[in-house]
Amino acid sequence: MSSRALRKQQNDEELLASILSKSEIKKEAKVSVAKQKQPQNIFALMNDDDNSESDGSIEDVQHSEEEKIEPIKISLPSKSQKKKKNQKKNKKKKDQRKQQVQEEDDEIAEEEDDEEFDKLLLQFQKKDIKKSNKTRKSTTDAEGDEFYTASESEFDDEDLDKVSKYYETPNVIVDEMKFDVGFSKFPISSLRSTNFNSDFKKLDPHTEFKLLFDDISAESLEDIDSMASTSISPQQLKQIQRLRRLVRNWGGKDHKSVPNGPGGSAHRLQFTKVRNDWLPTPRGELAMKTLTNEDLLDWQLWQRPLDWKDMIQQDLDEWKKNITFYKFEPLNDDLNKKAMTEFYLNVIAHPDHEALINLIASQAPYHVPGLLQVALITVRQGDKSNTNGLLQRALFVFDRALKTNVLFDSNSCQLPYIYFFNRQFYLAIFRYVLTLAQRGAVATASEWTKVLLSLSPMEDPLGCRYFMDHYLLLSNDYQYIIDMSKSPLMNCYKEWYTWGFSMGVVLCYLKIGETKSAETELLKCFKQQAPLLGELYVEKLAGDSALLGDFTIEGNAAKKLEYKTYLARFSMLWKSAEELTFLHNTITNLFTQYKEGKINIAGKDPLDDGQTEMENVFYIENIPINLLRFAILSEESSVMGAIPANIWSDYEVFESDVLPPQPNSRESIDVIETVKSFINERDLVGAQAMRMQDEDILNQIRELSLNQYIQANETEQPQEN
Repeated sequence: MSSRALRKQQNDEELLASILSKSEIKKEAKVSVAKQKQPQNIFALMNDDDNSESDGSIEDVQHSEEEKIEPIKISLPSKSQKKKKNQKKNKKKKDQRKQQVQEEDDEIAEEEDDEEFDKLLLQFQKKDIKKSNKTRKSTTDAEGDEFYTASESEFDDEDLDKVSKYYETPNVIVDEMKFDVGFSKFPISSLRSTNFNSDFKKLDPHTEFKLLFDDISAESLEDIDSMASTSISPQQLKQIQRLRRLVRNWGGKDHKSVPNGPGGSAHRLQFTKVRNDWLPTPRGELAMKTLTNEDLLDWQLWQRPLDWKDMIQQDLDEWKKNITFYKFEPLNDDLNKKAMTEFYLNVIAHPDHEALINLIASQAPYHVPGLLQVALITVRQGDKSNTNGLLQRALFVFDRALKTNVLFDSNSCQLPYIYFFNRQFYLAIFRYVLTLAQRGAVATASEWTKVLLSLSPMEDPLGCRYFMDHYLLLSNDYQYIIDMSKSPLMNCYKEWYTWGFSMGVVLCYLKIGETKSAETELLKCFKQQAPLLGELYVEKLAGDSALLGDFTIEGNAAKKLEYKTYLARFSMLWKSAEELTFLHNTITNLFTQYKEGKINIAGKDPLDDGQTEMENVFYIENIPINLLRFAILSEESSVMGAIPANIWSDYEVFESDVLPPQPNSRESIDVIETVKSFINERDLVGAQAMRMQDEDILNQIRELSLNQYIQANETEQPQEN
């Protein structure tokens, strides 16, 4: 037994003895008080000379009882009694002091235990990372062996060569995605070993809250699930409860059962729960369709317009061995076109928030674009209480359409970004991640970022590589960041190795006490992103600008935007003075060694100067389109201010569909889905004509009332004169 445990046991024994002594003293005091507080009448102390006869009245009874009571003898306390009282008081004070000291010791012990736990956690993380690094080195050095868990039969020889070179952590990345829109350098089979998200429970914030607050009961969580997700009147809630009795298999005990098939067959929800204020419906809004070879070929012909069709087909045959591609499409075309026409009128053609809210409140309660747009409106109006419920309802629509065998592991489900409702699913997840982070569920938010990347890890349409490290660091998931930094998903192309993620890897190594590994990772970052490091060195670390030399991001819109996206969250991650000092000193040494010719960096990209521009579906004016989408969706003023002005005017930047893919040929016009793909032109023209008539009538009424007002004033003025 340790000295601390012995001291604690001794203090516990002394505390128990003091409590027992106190209880005995209290018992003695209670007995003495009880003897003194016998029922007696105060009039018995007086000399009553009244000898009237007793006639059975209350006064006579009291008088008879008073005669039986003996007079109380009053005696002053002696010196010995006073000493005993003083000793008792002193003893009480000593016991109170001991209790205070004991409480302080317990608090100190708890703090020490927390510190020891944190140290042990860091030690275990450090051991795990070292073990994983050793296993990778041993597997990559072995001949014909692959990395991680995949068996030998799962990989070809070419894929083994591709995969192994990325796990050696190269210092310089040469390949560029700008010149390889077909991702021919990326080993598709490596997706089997990438740990995305295969556990749907981690996508529920209640799972995280249970781990954080282990005293939360199942009844409390049940109460949370039974609450309304948005503000609703009691009368409407009663109507919805009546409808629930008419719809079979709606909700269930765990709120995860919905009808979604012929005869009302039950469908099991994976990552959402039915809320009490949601309108019961026998069928869902969307269906999940597997893409055929023709669909995939049309998609790749748009993405790779300069490649041969036979070459594209060979790549698709290889992809289909590892990946299954899907698209979300509406179940009822007529109802969907009607709702989409109303949505287009009220959001794009003639913005009308009240009409849009009425659309999802009465006509189309599960219209995903409308739900996402209203959720954004509530945030801007300061009403964040309804935002989470609207986003959950939008995710519920996709969950209801999800196939039972689908996992978010990048193999069993990928969603091409050219389809409109696929893009709505991306947008719903992104908005939900922001909401989860605001609620404090950062671990759940980090799991959703993994899902977002898994849906299209090569294209990464919303730029997860620019922000996912933020949520992973807040949830202390250091192992995942380090593993991802050594995977082909980060090292295959120069654009995939983002500056923010590389800085996150450096911070991970510092958190677990691996200073040398942090220096190595910062060296790799310097070789790829020296101008960005130099800008941070001067602006945030008070570094010497004379060391930078020719390194600058001025005139490079892409670098400037990437720098602003990371700078907006830099202070939230790099808080410790030791970490900032390490960063300052190491960057100083790197620039000094570069001036001395001891370090070589990657060559300049010919497109970085902005003089030449290359046609590429993943770039807009030499800026990655996923970086632009992330910058716009983040709604950070400093980040959005770094976007070139012509992007806002020359391209479609709708809040419901930010920078959608654009057709580059006549054939691709029908391939790429937009809002107009689901709109009935006749209904749209008719609705616009009615809207114009209504506006003309309102203008006439305004003019008539104005003329009447002028005439009335003209007639009143002479009378006054």
